[in-house]
Amino acid sequence: GRNGAGKTTLTRLLAGEKLTSDAMSYEGTVRRSGTIGYLPQDPRTGDLTQLARDRVLSARGIEGILRRIKKAEAEMATSEGDKLAKAMDRHARLDAEFTAQGGWAAESEAARITASLGLPTRVLEQPLETLSGGQRRRVELARILFSDAETLLLDEPTNHLDHDSIVWLREHLRTYSGGLIVISHDAELLRSVVNNVF
Repeated sequence: GRNGAGKTTLTRLLAGEKLTSDAMSYEGTVRRSGTIGYLPQDPRTGDLTQLARDRVLSARGIEGILRRIKKAEAEMATSEGDKLAKAMDRHARLDAEFTAQGGWAAESEAARITASLGLPTRVLEQPLETLSGGQRRRVELARILFSDAETLLLDEPTNHLDHDSIVWLREHLRTYSGGLIVISHDAELLRSVVNNVF
């Protein structure tokens, strides 16, 4: 569709986003089931002080467990007696929860995805507010791909990606086990990934 035809508005509706009054008028009902991973054209991330790695891991809630583990470790290092015992118990419970959610494998998977999208480790250790717009978009794309959502809604996913990252993304999406809707001007991506064009 041409610019302004409503492609982005459609994906926003499918994702369940609230539209402003200046958006085109629409009617009907959208029913969603399962999990949806939505990559908007212009991702507006929440907490810009959050580390890029934590943003990616937040797609599965793993960053919260890691944050609580680090807090328990800090308490263990500075406590004695009953406080130390409680901190150790909390640490053991959190470690078991992290392991049960596949935390170690998930961290490795997130690292593989971010590296494939051209995000070096040094960038992942930085707060989002220090990243360029292109780096933030790659972080959001990595987060969506890491989420394991049943359906992906991707609005121009190849924007800000280099050639190698685009090739990796094509293959990743081609073998994706869920459903996806992609808005893209990358003809090769569409040829190799989608089975219907609207």
